[in-house]
Amino acid sequence: MKNRFYIVVISSLVVLACVSCADKYVIEGTTSQYFQDGTVAYIKQFEVGSQNYDFKAIDSCEVLHGKFDMTGALDSVMMVRLYMGTDNFPMVLEPGKVTISIADNIVKIEGTELNERLYAFLTQRDSLKIMYDDLPKRESKMYLDGYTQQEIIQELGAEELRLQNEVDRLETRFVKDNYDNVLGVTWFLRLCYEARDYYGFVTTTPQIDEIYMQAPDSFKKNKLVLTYMSQVNN
Repeated sequence: MKNRFYIVVISSLVVLACVSCADKYVIEGTTSQYFQDGTVAYIKQFEVGSQNYDFKAIDSCEVLHGKFDMTGALDSVMMVRLYMGTDNFPMVLEPGKVTISIADNIVKIEGTELNERLYAFLTQRDSLKIMYDDLPKRESKMYLDGYTQQEIIQELGAEELRLQNEVDRLETRFVKDNYDNVLGVTWFLRLCYEARDYYGFVTTTPQIDEIYMQAPDSFKKNKLVLTYMSQVNN
């Protein structure tokens, strides 16, 4: 199950909503024949302070007859990853029942509000990414159809810019719509880490600046957001 449909999202320990220790999460999952009986499913969380993107397991279970389930007490809403074999998928651990379906190259994680928001966003984003990744094929076809290099650059360059701008607008809107929960902080940090890795040092981009400048104080005071932006200013 390589090159899975959903893009890996950087998870982080972000406590934005506290709930009673009596609140529980329930995970009910089904898988295709790819995951054989005995495959262990893990829920893992990013370890704060880790320099190597290490994740610690907070729950696990074995797949049996194509099904797996987990349940536990929850004292805070958090962004986690579901690991199965060599694959992993982002999800939100929050009170309520989450249903997970993994079949072929399709992953559905639904049943709670934030997971519904997350996967609606990822579906839109992946659709744009698929069109973006298809541009080299279109370039080859245009060559075969007799287009000149200049014509190809002009057409595909404009299409590449349009798609990238759509992705940027989608991501920006997603973070702004989720300023008050774990999704907004997590995706904002993903954008920050992408900028850092691309430029080789801690920095921002116009997209990051726009999101941060319009964010409420509660968002700016989040520990991980504050740490990153302090490093930028220093």
